[in-house]
Amino acid sequence: MELDNIAFDRRFGLPNVKDGCGVFGMLRKSGSPMIPSSTAINGISCIKYRGSNLGAGYAAFLTDGKETGVSGNAPYRIQAFVAGEGVVEKIQAALEPHVGHVDSLGTRHIEGGASEIAVWEGHLLTQGSNSDAILEKAVDAVNESLFSDGFHGRIFSYGKYLTVYKEVGYPLEVAQMWGIDQKQSNEADMWIAHTRQPTNSPGSLPIWSHPFASMNTAIVHNGDISSYGSNMELLNSWGLKSHVGTDSEVIARLLDHLLRVEGLTIREAATVLTNPFERNLSAEVKNLLYKYRGARLDGPFAVVAGYADGTDTYLVALTDRSKFRPLLAGEDDHYFYLASEENQIRIQSPKAKIWTPEPGSFFIASLKQGLIEAGTDRDRGLQTSALNQSLSAPQTPALRKMDASAMGFKEINREISAAYSRSEEGVLIENCKGQRYLGIGFSTRAGTGRGRFKIQLTGFPGNCLANLNDGASFEVYGNVADDLADTMHAGSVVVHGSARDVTGQALQGGHIYIRGTVGNRAAIQMREYEGEPPFLIVGETADDYLGEYMAGGVVMVLNLSDSHKPARNYIGTGMVGGRIYIRGNVSEDQIGLLPQREDVLHYLYSQTLDGVVSKDAYQKIASADYPSVQLISNYLPREVVMRVLTLFFATKYTKPVLVERRRLDDKDMKVVGDRLRDFFGCFGLSDDLLAKVLGSTFTIIRPREEKVEGNVPPQETPIEE
Repeated sequence: MELDNIAFDRRFGLPNVKDGCGVFGMLRKSGSPMIPSSTAINGISCIKYRGSNLGAGYAAFLTDGKETGVSGNAPYRIQAFVAGEGVVEKIQAALEPHVGHVDSLGTRHIEGGASEIAVWEGHLLTQGSNSDAILEKAVDAVNESLFSDGFHGRIFSYGKYLTVYKEVGYPLEVAQMWGIDQKQSNEADMWIAHTRQPTNSPGSLPIWSHPFASMNTAIVHNGDISSYGSNMELLNSWGLKSHVGTDSEVIARLLDHLLRVEGLTIREAATVLTNPFERNLSAEVKNLLYKYRGARLDGPFAVVAGYADGTDTYLVALTDRSKFRPLLAGEDDHYFYLASEENQIRIQSPKAKIWTPEPGSFFIASLKQGLIEAGTDRDRGLQTSALNQSLSAPQTPALRKMDASAMGFKEINREISAAYSRSEEGVLIENCKGQRYLGIGFSTRAGTGRGRFKIQLTGFPGNCLANLNDGASFEVYGNVADDLADTMHAGSVVVHGSARDVTGQALQGGHIYIRGTVGNRAAIQMREYEGEPPFLIVGETADDYLGEYMAGGVVMVLNLSDSHKPARNYIGTGMVGGRIYIRGNVSEDQIGLLPQREDVLHYLYSQTLDGVVSKDAYQKIASADYPSVQLISNYLPREVVMRVLTLFFATKYTKPVLVERRRLDDKDMKVVGDRLRDFFGCFGLSDDLLAKVLGSTFTIIRPREEKVEGNVPPQETPIEE
């Protein structure tokens, strides 16, 4: 791909609406070719619209010994921004009494960079097992002095195995400033990259641009760290006091210190930082989280990190426990990938396996060991199967064809509208390359009486496909990205692959069929309009927060591959309307945002000591996987049930729901039968498979306010085991 701003702007559109930073990471596998800088530039420049001209950057990781480890004593590479005369001499004079002689590699001005700031680089050879700690302390002191009376400079990287390139500007511009766009020989074992949209610090100086580095660790980040205060307190207690004042920098310093100084394994460090919900965690993990509670991150974040220890190189990703920032992982025969959007990976490797890490999870891969943690404990094969590859659309002569590979979304949407105004049957948009907003706000109400207008797509369309769709028929032969069919009023969307996060948000009309899987927060705030329920039917499985704050409509998860976990956690959190049908067994503790099992059982045990609850009833509840509202309703007096509801379950995030496990009955089939048959027909699935589905047990979730047959109060209805 050519490294050309104009080409990128034409395809993806000039960045008019800023919607968060973009991240990218790529690691080679053992025995695979090195990664050129141009690959990293392509991987981040294609989402230029996610950032702004206020910062971008890259970090390249390379060990001298490649796959055999570093031989000898590798030098530290010190990089510093300097502003004004004498700053380099001041840095050297401050460092050398502590670390020895620093060889200067020279000072260079970054052409097109911010103000008069230059970059100085030096090499340092040290001896002794404590050299890292000595250098870190010296760097911290130097940076403190350079900030004491206004900005004079900043050491921004001082590791042995990485080089950082960052400045104020868009990603390709920053690459051109440093000259790495011209150096095809500028290769590395791993690259991470960033495009910045500032939220918590200014963007006028390159010290605030990503990546942030600490010794041999560097990170890029999209999000807002609300735990910044407690994180800073911990860093200060460790003697690390010089910071540039951005929440992203603390992540690099925490990760480095946990690994290098505290001696945590990379799994342990990632567990601490991701700060998972304390549900079903071992005592060992809980103790770890408590010990390093000041390092735990909170708030929305997607972090891509690189780490090298001289013997191996690691690519790491961290997601917040609600996954409010997008992150995808990928793999092919030679490389591992991390990205904000699928097109970043597809332009490098069209046939890569791509999956969605779960909320509160982490991804770890290493050059030598391969994939260590995938970021999901679901059947990853469902996400990386042939369902996820771009398919060929059937040849329909009546549809106008267009090649989208070099078109922007506005140009494509104009062609769609023009075809509709000419009363054509539809359009076939081929070779999508991540363009957002395709078909957004498209309405066919003016064409009442005509056949439904068809919009077929191949390749990999970007975020916000078919948002506000009002009657058109979309069909995608491959995957779709985040935020599919947001606030769709009418029409249909059929996806022959998988969908990412936030599918069908506020869906209020029409239907969405997904042959593969869906990511997090599918069908959130879904509702009904004028008695016509919208439908979301998923062929395989769903991730966390399915049907969150759902107010109407029908969701079906068919689990056609018989996964052991058809849906993940927090299903129907805040649900007040509609129904969710999940083929297979869903445990009680996966439904809603529930209190800790131990807290409920401790209270009930206290009630046995007071003689209010029988020991037999307590044992029956305690032996279950989770003490659900329905379970305690079956065995406890009503006054105890009401107290438990008030103390533990009555929150603004949790609405009591009724859960049944049974086959679909005649009433269900009146609602879902036609849609199910239509789904199977759309994807050419067999009648035998449909019969298997209809003969299966479903977990059916609906608001608890509904009355069951015979008007028996829900709390008195026994759950079918």
